[in-house]
Amino acid sequence: MTYYFTSKIPDLKTAEGEAKLTENRMIAAFCLANPLEKPWNWFPCDFGSDGTVQYHELFENAFREASEGKTGFLYTVEAEEEDILENGEILTVCNPKKPLEITASEEIGNLYEWLMAEEDMGRFRLYTFEQHSRQEILLWENSILRYLSKNRMAENENCAYAEFIKEKLPSVWAKYMKLCGK
Repeated sequence: MTYYFTSKIPDLKTAEGEAKLTENRMIAAFCLANPLEKPWNWFPCDFGSDGTVQYHELFENAFREASEGKTGFLYTVEAEEEDILENGEILTVCNPKKPLEITASEEIGNLYEWLMAEEDMGRFRLYTFEQHSRQEILLWENSILRYLSKNRMAENENCAYAEFIKEKLPSVWAKYMKLCGK
Protein backbone atom coordinates (compact mmCIF):
# COMPACT_ATOMS: atom_id res chain seq x y z
CA MET A 1 0.00 0.00 0.00
CA THR A 2 1.06 3.57 -0.61
CA TYR A 3 1.25 5.88 2.39
CA TYR A 4 2.08 9.57 2.65
CA PHE A 5 3.44 11.79 5.41
CA THR A 6 4.79 15.30 5.69
CA SER A 7 7.77 16.73 7.47
CA LYS A 8 9.61 20.02 7.65
CA ILE A 9 12.85 18.05 7.39
CA PRO A 10 14.34 17.80 3.88
CA ASP A 11 15.94 14.75 2.29
CA LEU A 12 14.57 12.08 4.63
CA LYS A 13 15.42 8.53 3.58
CA THR A 14 13.03 6.63 5.88
CA ALA A 15 9.73 7.11 7.67
CA GLU A 16 10.03 6.03 11.27
CA GLY A 17 8.97 6.73 14.81
CA GLU A 18 6.23 9.32 14.99
CA ALA A 19 5.83 9.86 11.23
CA LYS A 20 2.08 10.24 10.66
CA LEU A 21 1.33 7.93 7.75
CA THR A 22 -1.94 8.05 5.84
CA GLU A 23 -3.23 6.63 2.58
CA ASN A 24 -4.59 10.08 1.68
CA ARG A 25 -2.22 12.75 0.31
CA MET A 26 -4.50 15.55 1.46
CA ILE A 27 -4.69 14.33 5.06
CA ALA A 28 -0.88 14.15 5.04
CA ALA A 29 -0.66 17.71 3.72
CA PHE A 30 -3.08 18.97 6.37
CA CYS A 31 -0.65 17.67 9.00
CA LEU A 32 1.67 20.51 7.95
CA ALA A 33 -1.19 22.94 8.62
CA ASN A 34 -1.75 21.85 12.21
CA PRO A 35 -1.66 25.13 14.20
CA LEU A 36 -1.17 23.37 17.54
CA GLU A 37 1.88 22.05 19.36
CA LYS A 38 2.29 18.32 19.94
CA PRO A 39 0.51 16.34 21.20
CA TRP A 40 -2.54 18.37 20.12
CA ASN A 41 -4.10 18.43 16.67
CA TRP A 42 -6.61 20.64 14.87
CA PHE A 43 -8.03 19.00 11.77
CA PRO A 44 -11.60 20.11 11.05
CA CYS A 45 -11.93 17.59 8.23
CA ASP A 46 -14.34 14.90 7.18
CA PHE A 47 -15.11 12.93 4.05
CA GLY A 48 -17.81 13.68 1.48
CA SER A 49 -20.17 10.97 0.25
CA ASP A 50 -17.75 10.38 -2.64
CA GLY A 51 -14.80 9.94 -0.26
CA THR A 52 -13.23 13.34 -0.97
CA VAL A 53 -11.61 15.03 2.02
CA GLN A 54 -13.44 18.16 3.10
CA TYR A 55 -11.80 20.88 5.19
CA HIS A 56 -14.20 23.01 7.23
CA GLU A 57 -13.37 26.50 8.40
CA LEU A 58 -14.90 26.96 11.83
CA PHE A 59 -13.94 30.61 12.10
CA GLU A 60 -13.31 33.27 9.47
CA ASN A 61 -10.11 32.83 7.42
CA ALA A 62 -9.05 29.74 9.41
CA PHE A 63 -7.73 27.79 6.42
CA ARG A 64 -5.40 30.52 5.20
CA GLU A 65 -4.26 31.25 8.75
CA ALA A 66 -3.36 27.57 9.33
CA SER A 67 -1.54 27.06 6.03
CA GLU A 68 -0.20 30.36 4.63
CA GLY A 69 3.58 30.40 4.35
CA LYS A 70 4.11 26.96 5.87
CA THR A 71 6.66 24.81 4.07
CA GLY A 72 7.68 21.19 4.12
CA PHE A 73 7.93 17.96 2.20
CA LEU A 74 5.33 15.39 1.18
CA TYR A 75 6.91 11.95 1.34
CA THR A 76 5.69 8.64 -0.09
CA VAL A 77 6.39 5.16 1.28
CA GLU A 78 5.23 1.68 0.36
CA ALA A 79 4.27 -0.57 3.27
CA GLU A 80 2.34 -3.68 4.14
CA GLU A 81 -0.37 -3.63 6.81
CA GLU A 82 1.91 -5.46 9.23
CA ASP A 83 4.43 -2.58 8.89
CA ILE A 84 2.08 0.02 10.39
CA LEU A 85 0.48 0.68 13.75
CA GLU A 86 -2.82 2.53 14.24
CA ASN A 87 -2.15 5.43 16.57
CA GLY A 88 -5.73 6.32 17.53
CA GLU A 89 -4.86 10.00 17.40
CA ILE A 90 -6.37 11.02 14.08
CA LEU A 91 -8.77 9.01 11.95
CA THR A 92 -6.93 7.37 8.99
CA VAL A 93 -3.46 8.14 10.42
CA CYS A 94 -0.99 5.51 11.61
CA ASN A 95 2.69 5.18 12.49
CA PRO A 96 5.41 2.92 11.06
CA LYS A 97 6.37 -0.10 13.19
CA LYS A 98 9.82 -0.12 11.61
CA PRO A 99 11.79 2.25 9.35
CA LEU A 100 10.16 2.39 5.91
CA GLU A 101 12.07 3.49 2.83
CA ILE A 102 10.86 6.71 1.23
CA THR A 103 10.09 6.15 -2.45
CA ALA A 104 9.24 9.73 -3.49
CA SER A 105 9.16 13.27 -2.15
CA GLU A 106 7.67 16.60 -3.16
CA GLU A 107 8.71 19.96 -1.76
CA ILE A 108 5.89 22.27 -0.69
CA GLY A 109 7.06 25.89 -0.87
CA ASN A 110 3.86 27.54 0.41
CA LEU A 111 1.29 25.15 1.81
CA TYR A 112 -1.66 27.50 1.22
CA GLU A 113 -0.85 27.92 -2.47
CA TRP A 114 -0.17 24.20 -2.86
CA LEU A 115 -3.47 23.28 -1.20
CA MET A 116 -5.44 25.78 -3.29
CA ALA A 117 -3.97 24.23 -6.46
CA GLU A 118 -4.99 20.80 -5.14
CA GLU A 119 -8.52 22.09 -4.50
CA ASP A 120 -8.66 23.47 -8.06
CA MET A 121 -7.87 19.92 -9.26
CA GLY A 122 -10.70 18.51 -7.13
CA ARG A 123 -8.46 16.66 -4.68
CA PHE A 124 -10.24 18.12 -1.65
CA ARG A 125 -13.05 20.54 -0.88
CA LEU A 126 -12.69 23.68 1.18
CA TYR A 127 -15.81 24.88 2.96
CA THR A 128 -15.23 28.43 4.14
CA PHE A 129 -16.76 29.71 7.34
CA GLU A 130 -19.21 31.80 5.32
CA GLN A 131 -20.47 28.73 3.42
CA HIS A 132 -21.59 26.93 6.59
CA SER A 133 -25.09 27.17 7.95
CA ARG A 134 -25.52 27.95 11.62
CA GLN A 135 -26.68 24.36 12.13
CA GLU A 136 -23.46 22.97 10.57
CA ILE A 137 -21.32 25.19 12.80
CA LEU A 138 -23.30 24.03 15.85
CA LEU A 139 -22.60 20.39 14.95
CA TRP A 140 -18.86 21.12 14.80
CA GLU A 141 -19.03 23.11 18.04
CA ASN A 142 -20.76 20.18 19.76
CA SER A 143 -17.98 17.90 18.56
CA ILE A 144 -15.41 20.28 20.06
CA LEU A 145 -17.37 20.42 23.33
CA ARG A 146 -17.30 16.61 23.52
CA TYR A 147 -13.53 16.66 22.91
CA LEU A 148 -13.00 19.31 25.59
CA SER A 149 -15.05 17.26 28.06
CA LYS A 150 -13.41 13.95 27.17
CA ASN A 151 -9.97 15.47 27.68
CA ARG A 152 -10.98 17.38 30.83
CA MET A 153 -9.69 20.67 29.47
CA ALA A 154 -11.10 22.60 32.45
CA GLU A 155 -8.31 20.96 34.45
CA ASN A 156 -5.71 21.74 31.77
CA GLU A 157 -6.86 25.06 30.40
CA ASN A 158 -3.34 26.32 29.70
CA CYS A 159 -2.56 23.56 27.17
CA ALA A 160 -2.21 24.50 23.49
CA TYR A 161 -5.62 23.05 22.52
CA ALA A 162 -7.53 24.91 25.25
CA GLU A 163 -5.67 28.15 24.49
CA PHE A 164 -6.50 27.75 20.79
CA ILE A 165 -10.22 27.27 21.51
CA LYS A 166 -10.25 30.23 23.91
CA GLU A 167 -8.68 32.46 21.26
CA LYS A 168 -10.38 31.26 18.08
CA LEU A 169 -13.75 30.01 19.36
CA PRO A 170 -14.36 31.90 22.62
CA SER A 171 -18.10 31.18 22.62
CA VAL A 172 -17.37 27.43 22.54
CA TRP A 173 -14.98 27.79 25.47
CA ALA A 174 -17.61 29.80 27.38
CA LYS A 175 -20.20 27.04 26.76
CA TYR A 176 -17.72 24.46 27.98
CA MET A 177 -16.95 26.44 31.14
CA LYS A 178 -20.69 26.77 31.79
CA LEU A 179 -21.10 22.99 31.37
CA CYS A 180 -18.30 22.54 33.91
CA GLY A 181 -20.08 24.84 36.34
CA LYS A 182 -17.47 27.56 36.11
